[in-house]
Amino acid sequence: MSLTDREAKIHEIENSFAIVIRRFRRTINELQGSELTAHEFSFLSHLYRHDRETSSRIAKKFDVSPSYATTVIDKLIRCGYVMRQRSKTDRRKVRLTVTEKGIALYHQLICIRENYMRQVFSDFDDQELNQLSELIAKLVD
Repeated sequence: MSLTDREAKIHEIENSFAIVIRRFRRTINELQGSELTAHEFSFLSHLYRHDRETSSRIAKKFDVSPSYATTVIDKLIRCGYVMRQRSKTDRRKVRLTVTEKGIALYHQLICIRENYMRQVFSDFDDQELNQLSELIAKLVD
């Protein structure tokens, strides 16, 4: 593949990724019907699976600034889905925990998301899913 062809292909991939991400976010937000965006739900989902996480660790996990992580977490707290708890042994440490309301919303939305993702990938066979997963993993690493 020539350099020009390679650059054109990379540009095509970039455009396709942008379309897929926009479409995914828009559809998920419409299906969820909650006040949470897809990204905010990702934070809630992470906290559900990693109870008593810190906001700085969440920022690192999602590769976002600490201030952005705090903004998202503050919204989750205002909505009653998450709460802050100070460590009893070290008052400087603040851990985040999903509330009962947050757990109920998580279970509701995870079903919607799983059904949507099954539909999105229904035309992919196992080999194609494995290949796509491996290629995306190379991008993330």
